[in-house]
Amino acid sequence: MKRSTKQKFGQLVAVAVTLCCIAAAVLAVPHETLQRLGERAAQLSAGLRQPRDGMELLSGYMTRASAADRVPVTSPTVVLGSVQSHAVATTTTVVRKDGGGVILTQQMSAGSAFVQDVAIRNKSGKTVDVAKSLAHTPALGLQKNSDKPQVLIVHTHTTECYMSYDAGFYNPDDPTRTNDASKNMVAVGRQVAKQLEAAGIGVIHDTAIHDQPYNGAYGHSKAAIEAYLKQYPSIKVVLDLHRDAIYEDNTTYIKPTVEIAGKNAAQLMIIVGMLNSKTVPNTHTAENLAFGVRLQQRLHRTYPGLVRPLLLADARYNQQLTNGSLLIEVGSHANTLDEACYTAELLGGVLAEVLEDLGA
Repeated sequence: MKRSTKQKFGQLVAVAVTLCCIAAAVLAVPHETLQRLGERAAQLSAGLRQPRDGMELLSGYMTRASAADRVPVTSPTVVLGSVQSHAVATTTTVVRKDGGGVILTQQMSAGSAFVQDVAIRNKSGKTVDVAKSLAHTPALGLQKNSDKPQVLIVHTHTTECYMSYDAGFYNPDDPTRTNDASKNMVAVGRQVAKQLEAAGIGVIHDTAIHDQPYNGAYGHSKAAIEAYLKQYPSIKVVLDLHRDAIYEDNTTYIKPTVEIAGKNAAQLMIIVGMLNSKTVPNTHTAENLAFGVRLQQRLHRTYPGLVRPLLLADARYNQQLTNGSLLIEVGSHANTLDEACYTAELLGGVLAEVLEDLGA
């Protein structure tokens, strides 16, 4: 009976390992290198002779971390308005795997050039007078004590999600997107909505997935926003909540974080689209900017360090649809969901104050 290809290959592996071991002994190869060689060979053998799950179990056993590399993780806090409720604490072990990288926790600077507590990062190519924008009251058309919805929360990139553990590293199989509304941007939007509702401001939260396919996301969310505006003309403010992705290099993620009231919060960034041309019109840039700098100023004064510089971009991001449209990046892919939800709670409370000042 002829030998199978797997059998032949397996025997070749065994011969190669034997020769390498003899060479290692003669040449005094370090123990760690020899151990890694043995592990790889055993895994390869397992892959040839066992089902896939058996190989994965073997790989997990061989790469089990030392006590110093194991990180206990408790279940995340669920932020409900101003009240925090914790699920029953459980401890799991997160093992650092090959192919992952480092997470650097950093409080990103708001910059040194402030105008009345507002820092701007201008990438729009437009000249902007921050003081003038702060002096201008955006014409949002809000109504006090209205029982109609005045704010729409939407997520163009709905499936963006966060880390489930905080260990100072990430693993290659950690998801950066999910359809699970309890873990993606919908969970963050709910916290903002709860704060606005608690302040008596009517909110509609669009929880539909718009980024499948990803390339058509802004077209999908635009259609949804237009439908809501047609159905509810009382909507004056549209918030598009996203999650940023920040890298130092290919294997290093940046986690923008600030401590507020003893808890870690994901730093946020407000973005105003300044693109307005004959072919790509946006008559709302001045109002959106006036709204954005007010919110930026109040957030910085209330929670110093929470905001990154307000970004002015050469784009529209569907902000041509209302006078009160903003895109807000809550943390990065290296922040935890708990940190992002805490930030959303803080954002929602300050936003409610700003909207009340503007007539809501």
